[in-house]
Amino acid sequence: MVIAQRCPSVGIYFSHSECFGHTSRVMAVGEVFKKRFPQGNLFFIQAGVPQPKAKLNQRGRVYSLPGGFRDRHSFRNPSHGPGVNVHRRTTACLDIVTQERPDLFITESFPCGRQEYRYELIPALIKASLQGCVLWGVVGYPLLIGEERPWRDKILKLYTRIIIFAPSMEKELMAASLSHATDRKTHFEFFERHSSKITFAGYLLPQQAVVRDDEDENIPKPLVPREAHRVTIVRGGGVVYPKLIAEGIRASDLLGGRYYFTVVAGPSTTPQEWYFFASLVGKKKVHNLVLLRSVGDYEGLIKRSDVCVSMASYHTCVMLLKYQKKAVVIPFEGYGSMVHYEQPARSALLKEKIGAKILSIQDLTALSLADAIEGMVRQPQGVAAIPEEWFKGGNILEEALTGLVAR
Repeated sequence: MVIAQRCPSVGIYFSHSECFGHTSRVMAVGEVFKKRFPQGNLFFIQAGVPQPKAKLNQRGRVYSLPGGFRDRHSFRNPSHGPGVNVHRRTTACLDIVTQERPDLFITESFPCGRQEYRYELIPALIKASLQGCVLWGVVGYPLLIGEERPWRDKILKLYTRIIIFAPSMEKELMAASLSHATDRKTHFEFFERHSSKITFAGYLLPQQAVVRDDEDENIPKPLVPREAHRVTIVRGGGVVYPKLIAEGIRASDLLGGRYYFTVVAGPSTTPQEWYFFASLVGKKKVHNLVLLRSVGDYEGLIKRSDVCVSMASYHTCVMLLKYQKKAVVIPFEGYGSMVHYEQPARSALLKEKIGAKILSIQDLTALSLADAIEGMVRQPQGVAAIPEEWFKGGNILEEALTGLVAR
């Protein structure tokens, strides 16, 4: 289907798990759209709780649905309890789409993930389709999230395209991380069944800073010693694994003045966590660390580092691959009865391509982390054969947008 106008209107629906990964992805999609169509209309429908540090409104209007999903403890529950505001959210989402009449409506993650979106999205998707709108899905990685049910295939009939911002080899990588043969079979069958609609575009990174630098002026900021090994420790948005930040601060004392640490707790760090982290910094014997809540030039920080310690979140891993950084990776494996396969799979890719060291959160201590960091410093810098096509997500998305609009 071709849109017969030069300045199209595009809407993007998303939520974010407080970690800014989903926000970063929709921001990157919005950047590509505005680059291609500077006068085009762009709006966002935010399904989660508002993110004060995000800068989406610099690209387009932002609508927040009432009773946004909270993410820290249970993504599936709205902020005022399970089942609350479902009708209001559905009506609000439908009203926005009806009023905006987008030419292209994009859902981030859905329908491959976040199946709880469907309650409020299905009426809006049907309405958009009846209005002649083109429907696309954009996904960060080729992994089906949630139970496999017939509704997914039915909804996909409304979509003309699913763009996955990863190289195609990640399809096999994600499948290998699944623990049950039936899940692997379902995984491959889905991608085969919908192969005509699926495009593996390669990785996509935002150019604009998602958040600003945020540091506590009450915490001293030491000078970087000459010839010091620069170590960066990050945990994405700061939703899970506060242990990573705490043990990283303790490890900095074990490694001493030959190392300089930049520790980014994450923009979703709670006040209680921040107080704990700041207290640990205050007890340090070696002044070789700066503690930040968030950092604007995230990519620049990774690029300047000698060793990076992180979870295996999407954007961090893409930057580690792009700059082939020495890395210690602690993948998020889930919590309670919920198991996550995405980060363990991506950790395996980092180990294969750039020789990353993988640590389990259960085995993480200040000593084990210090040993891993020191081992990475001693390890010779390898040069992996990583295809340039892996990082062409923006180019392929721009081509897709260009092909959608009549000249």
